[in-house]
Amino acid sequence: MDEMNDDVNRANRFWYVVRTKAGDEHRANRNLLHQEIETLLPLFRDYCYQNGKMIPKIKPLFPNYLFANFDPQLHYYKVKWARGVGLILGNREGPIPISAKVVQAILDRIGRDNLVELEDQMKKGDFVQVTSGPLKDLIGIFERRMSGKDRVTILLNLIGVDVPVQISRYQIRKVA
Repeated sequence: MDEMNDDVNRANRFWYVVRTKAGDEHRANRNLLHQEIETLLPLFRDYCYQNGKMIPKIKPLFPNYLFANFDPQLHYYKVKWARGVGLILGNREGPIPISAKVVQAILDRIGRDNLVELEDQMKKGDFVQVTSGPLKDLIGIFERRMSGKDRVTILLNLIGVDVPVQISRYQIRKVA
């Protein structure tokens, strides 16, 4: 009989988007897990340039948001009032579930290190902007990826000549 009740409970469970209080993604995630609510807090590795070095940082893919799988009839208040939670996205009628396909697409991109692997969308000829370091704010043209994953070559027009510059791929972003 308990197995049948578990199946019924699973049938009424959907994924919802939970907005957390500012910077409280980990706190909300931890508190929901303690209450036996299934969650997904997708994280990715980002890099920032500090004191001449690229420093890796683990950040939420969606700052101030996480996903929770629950039955709103049974667990709405348990989720809503968990520490770190701001609100559950929805409308006047209540929370609105998201497609399980969205969650599965994120899960499919999680690598061995439990971080979401983001694809590089840059190809030869794309305009890029340097986002940090001594060349910050310069616009260049993406040339190619280097043999290591973290380095790329871009062409910067300095004094009227296109100069190839090797730079960390985390120091550029695609523009237009």
